[in-house]
Amino acid sequence: MYRRKPQPRAPSNHTALVLLPNVNDIVTPASGSGAHSNSSISKRKFLNLYTSTVKKTRVKATSKRSRRDGATDSGGNGDGDEKLLQKIEVVDQGTDEASLEQSSEEWSMPTDTKIALELMCSQFPKLEKANVRPFVLRSQLYSSVSDRTLVDRELEGLKLQQVVRLFKLNTGQDDYAVMFMADYLAQIESGRKRLALKQSEDEMAVFDWFTKHVIPSHVDAGITNEKLVSLLSEGGEVNDSHISLLMNAGILTRQLVDATAYWFAIPNVGFLLKSVTNGRKEILSFLARRKYREILQVPLERRKLQYSVLGMRFHIRDLLGSGHIHVIPSPSGSLVRLTRD
Repeated sequence: MYRRKPQPRAPSNHTALVLLPNVNDIVTPASGSGAHSNSSISKRKFLNLYTSTVKKTRVKATSKRSRRDGATDSGGNGDGDEKLLQKIEVVDQGTDEASLEQSSEEWSMPTDTKIALELMCSQFPKLEKANVRPFVLRSQLYSSVSDRTLVDRELEGLKLQQVVRLFKLNTGQDDYAVMFMADYLAQIESGRKRLALKQSEDEMAVFDWFTKHVIPSHVDAGITNEKLVSLLSEGGEVNDSHISLLMNAGILTRQLVDATAYWFAIPNVGFLLKSVTNGRKEILSFLARRKYREILQVPLERRKLQYSVLGMRFHIRDLLGSGHIHVIPSPSGSLVRLTRD
């Protein structure tokens, strides 16, 4: 009688190699079953893969630390090795996050919105004419994360934690830009250096008052004149010339509806705001002239824009999130179609 040769089995403590998913697959729109499918990987799947990878990384760190503790043990009785085995067993058994709090290394699960922000900032076009740090439009986040309510909630949490800053853009639409706080502070510093040679030290002190007292205390996109003066007064005596200096640096802009209120702004961003509006008009006009108001996504991404320096990918994400276009699957590839009014 023929017997099948037994196959070798992996040891009980064997851990399969699990890699993090490509972040491009998370935030890049992909064709799905529906006409408005924007996400190519579910949140549950990504969190499972991320947790598995982080656990194995923590096992390596725990192993190194335990070996060091065992080597310096005064008794030399192998207590470090026993602790190492106990910690590895806890991780291999698939315990939850609470059982891993014994380690001194702490980690936090990144949100979908933060992952999308980091990726889009890394893909922000490098511009020679405009000295502006990377920023992301809120509509672009809507195109990357399918749940808009989740995006708004996670953005609010990142804003309260002083991780990001939101800015109302003067584009004629309800556009908001998102910038990481470190980039925003660096942008303020560049605006300060631009005016440092023309102003006195007493007047330039308003920049320190703004970064120390206004930014940490007020996280909204706008601020009233009374509130602004009150916060700046914590650093020194404020006058109209100080407010004018902040406006000349591009840090503040007046609100059109209320003359006694200001919008927080990104210094030197005016040049790019024209590209945002002109790029939208150029793409929408191009699609409107097509026979069926659609085009394959790959040829569209390869086109060069004449009136925008931000690139085609920047505008496609913006138009997808704002609902002006949508992506549908086809035998030839993903189709970008103009949304009918």
